[in-house]
Amino acid sequence: MAKGKNKDLTELKKKLKEGKTSPLYLFYGEESFIRAIYVERVSALVPDGGFPEFNHITLNGSDIPFSEYDDAWESFPMMTEKKLIHIKDSGIFSLKSGVSSASTEEKKEFWSEKFKRLSDDTVVIFDESNVDKRSALYKAAAKAGECVEFAYLSEADAVTWVIKQCLDAKKRISKDNAYYLVTLCDKGLSNVNNELQKLIDFCGNEIYRSDIDRVVSKSMQVVAFRLTDAITERNANKAMSVLTDLKTAGESAFNLMYLMFSTFEKMLHAKLLQGASMGEIAARIGVSPYIASKYIDGARGFSEDALVWMVRRIAEIDLAIKEGAIDEYGALEQYVTECIHFMQK
Repeated sequence: MAKGKNKDLTELKKKLKEGKTSPLYLFYGEESFIRAIYVERVSALVPDGGFPEFNHITLNGSDIPFSEYDDAWESFPMMTEKKLIHIKDSGIFSLKSGVSSASTEEKKEFWSEKFKRLSDDTVVIFDESNVDKRSALYKAAAKAGECVEFAYLSEADAVTWVIKQCLDAKKRISKDNAYYLVTLCDKGLSNVNNELQKLIDFCGNEIYRSDIDRVVSKSMQVVAFRLTDAITERNANKAMSVLTDLKTAGESAFNLMYLMFSTFEKMLHAKLLQGASMGEIAARIGVSPYIASKYIDGARGFSEDALVWMVRRIAEIDLAIKEGAIDEYGALEQYVTECIHFMQK
């Protein structure tokens, strides 16, 4: 996370530890797992008084009518000092408004008035996936309460998190194995946590790499790299084994083909950016430095001409699938075979 984001989160942690709440929170960002944790931490500071239906109100989605928000906003807490309103994915802070009968201007006016009339007996949490920091409502929320962004953790922070979770579960995992686990999962602690819980349930006192290979469901991006490695090695048996495993698992051949297209395209960009720093290449192709290193390493096994051909050929096969000339898995197998033959020329 960037320094500014860390500062906001550090201040939030400090206040919550002291038992202090704000009248308004805007939690947003791609790391939904940590967002959910902080929603729970704020909620825990607002007791429901035994009447959760009155004192802990959740409103989910962008199509909630104004009247429902009014009812929640204006009601009094029952048998407790404060009530909590948890508003999830309202969409009011994004550039494009969500589906609603009200116009964008009506929404702005409605919420601007609400933010001006916050009550001491109410804590409101907006829990959003996306916001536009330039919007008037974001600025109004920042003025009225606290805005905290939850971005994906860096790989180093995710590794630290995995090690801590293992310690809490009285399990051991080496830093290298924690790093290996993180790199096998899709982005986001929710994905890492799902796989880690499987390992904690499966393993003894220590989690080894062999356990990770046996238990963890590898992300499709990792599978795409396995296929590109097989193509680089001109190893048809290895490539077909990967495809057989995917077919048995019921994975979408079309999704994997798209990932291969994206992988070869990024490898091509990495090859064309030879001489640039790792950070610059990562920024240009829109991935973390670790993943950028995978693309750079992978690109070394291909010529520029090969990568251009592989990107173009996928577009042709995609058209053949859409025209019904070949089924998805047949097309994927044909494409991988053609790539290996191209590399053998």
